[in-house]
Amino acid sequence: MRRKIILVLMACMAASGARAGTSVWDGVYSDEQVSRGQTLFQQSCARCHGANLAGTFETPPLVGRFIPYWAGTTLDVLFDYVSTAMPLDRPGSLGPGANADILAFILKANDFPAGTKELSAASEDQKSISFDAVRPQPAANHKKSAKAR
Repeated sequence: MRRKIILVLMACMAASGARAGTSVWDGVYSDEQVSRGQTLFQQSCARCHGANLAGTFETPPLVGRFIPYWAGTTLDVLFDYVSTAMPLDRPGSLGPGANADILAFILKANDFPAGTKELSAASEDQKSISFDAVRPQPAANHKKSAKAR
């Protein structure tokens, strides 16, 4: 079901030409936030997803093959899912700040770089952050490549 929802969201974004102004590759969380998120993850998520985020036979990993499920969306889509469906035994029981901290920890675990600002817990702020599986090519290099053709 989640795949269908994500595919529909991706199709809608592509059809509308929507492109976020910031990428998860732009350092959208802080290292301090990751520390809090790691503690919260161990307390609320690790029993299902594993301490190393690798998942179990019954639950999906939050590293590696996790990325393609969310690629092409904006960060608010993942945040909304985490906020309303997790933890599985108490969906929606963690507050927005805790969910933002946990999401920062998950981003760090997937090698997205940290920045100086904390990831906002506001959906409106997260809508401007694209979840890119691959680091976007800088605009200047992209223009040079286009001219060379």
